[in-house]
Amino acid sequence: IYAGIHEMLSTASPTKKKIFSWAVETGSLVSEIKRNSQKVPFLLNQKYNIANALVFNKIKTKLGGRLWFMPCGGASISKEVTQFFDAMGIHITVGYGMTETTATVTAFPLTKYQYGTAGKLIGDSQIKIGDNDEILVKGSGVMKGYYKNPDETAKIFTADGWMKTGDAGIIDSEGHLTITDRIKDLMKTSNGKYIAPQPIENMFSNNSYISQIMLIADDKPFVSALIVPNFETLEEKLKTMGITFTNWKDAVENEKVQAFYQKLIDDIQVNLSGFEKIKKFILMSADFEIHSGEITPTLKIKRNIVLEKYSDKIDLIYNK
Repeated sequence: IYAGIHEMLSTASPTKKKIFSWAVETGSLVSEIKRNSQKVPFLLNQKYNIANALVFNKIKTKLGGRLWFMPCGGASISKEVTQFFDAMGIHITVGYGMTETTATVTAFPLTKYQYGTAGKLIGDSQIKIGDNDEILVKGSGVMKGYYKNPDETAKIFTADGWMKTGDAGIIDSEGHLTITDRIKDLMKTSNGKYIAPQPIENMFSNNSYISQIMLIADDKPFVSALIVPNFETLEEKLKTMGITFTNWKDAVENEKVQAFYQKLIDDIQVNLSGFEKIKKFILMSADFEIHSGEITPTLKIKRNIVLEKYSDKIDLIYNK
């Protein structure tokens, strides 16, 4: 939704762009005041009503017209997205949990939440940070163990009863939990540099021309990526570029399309450290799918399966 809105905005008139920017700026001021449990001044509230009428209500109508709250879990979400929806008056409650913890362990409170975090503890849950920054959990919602699988149960619990989540994170002084990455997903290049893929992948996934992306860096000399285009927005772009095609394989291998995505990647990663930047990439001609085992039902990419399935393509990246 976020990427689609900004893609439509990119082709809007200068006047509409100015109105949109003003509406988001006004909405951000209002949402920040509400986030801090303060009263919105009368004049600012009047401006917000105008912003609603001119911009936000049109978007809300396409989302059903009455939506004011959405939970978010199962995958990370960038703070830019949550701030944008807050400005519109649609609160995204970000949370963190697992099946083994009976879902939610932490979540955004209604106020005083911190963007970019997974919120604060709920219920009687407890968390602490263990070795390798791993998030450890205790509480009545935590499972007793895996059914008839004592070996796996022993692996996931510490000697003193804390459940190991497999996620790395930090807790700030006010109790907000930030997920930094999956421990098993942390990559180390052959040059000894550590790469946390999720924050970088989120940067790219926010772009309307990218549907899915998976970084590759473990034991490699540089970072590369498998990128699944957003075929709907790419198709519209190809029309403006005067490119005709008979199938998506031909389209993504087109030199002009490759150059377009190279420019896109360079622009997105301009502020990354050199060792974090994508040096080479492959544009995929089809989405990663659940039925093929490439992604989970919550749309997380199964890295090991994708790495194995497309090993020939990946080898070409590093052997050229």
